[in-house]
Amino acid sequence: MALTITPLPAALGATVTGLDLSSGISNELVDSLHHAWYEHLVLFFPEAHLTLDQHIALGETFGRLAATTTGDEDYRGQPTLGQNGEVLVLDASTPQGRANAWHTDVTFAKTPPNGSLLAMQICPSTGGDTLWSNQYNAYDALAPAMKELIDGLDAMHGRPGLTGLNPHPMVKVHPVTGRKALFVNRGWTTSIVDMSQTESIGLLASLFNHAEKPEFNTRWHWTPGDAALWDNRCTMHYAVNDYEEAPRILHRVTIYDR
Repeated sequence: MALTITPLPAALGATVTGLDLSSGISNELVDSLHHAWYEHLVLFFPEAHLTLDQHIALGETFGRLAATTTGDEDYRGQPTLGQNGEVLVLDASTPQGRANAWHTDVTFAKTPPNGSLLAMQICPSTGGDTLWSNQYNAYDALAPAMKELIDGLDAMHGRPGLTGLNPHPMVKVHPVTGRKALFVNRGWTTSIVDMSQTESIGLLASLFNHAEKPEFNTRWHWTPGDAALWDNRCTMHYAVNDYEEAPRILHRVTIYDR
């Protein structure tokens, strides 16, 4: 079956059907997926049912893999799979397995990841959706005066005593597309460099509320075997915690520069 990429009727995202990894991963497939990834920001693979080896192999076509960080900055100590421990197990029965706050993955690291590839193993029959937000659109929609204010500023990411703490530009220029994205998130961004606490709190609150607006979002309802690949440099995401004690287990690889 030929690969079919269908954009979603939303601010970002496309479905990918016809993915067949049984005979390996061709250069043509890699080129098609990379192009679609940069264009649509999140790719969804309905009922792909990736094996552990396929999950790792597909992730490796986008970069170097880790369960969370490439150093010793991780704080959660969650279980991992794979020969090199590159697959993180996200189990909603643990406190660390629920990510029901808007965030961008691992921005507390000195070099945040480029993206992630998530494979659903067990999901609730109802609820447990994930939302993604287009931060290109969030930046573009800012008033010119706000763009001018934040374009040269850095913000600190991390939770002191829990994670590393590192500064990153509040406006990130994507290294491939050249587009500007708003790069702050409620989950990890804690202050703005060279601003007072009061100034930081007020400006960040305004930017968080703006970045999370529904018009920038898409929402995915999971079924077992689905996979999702997203660009961490220009998106945020939120896992909706509306499924009570129903089991929800996913596998994730985190993608870094080679």
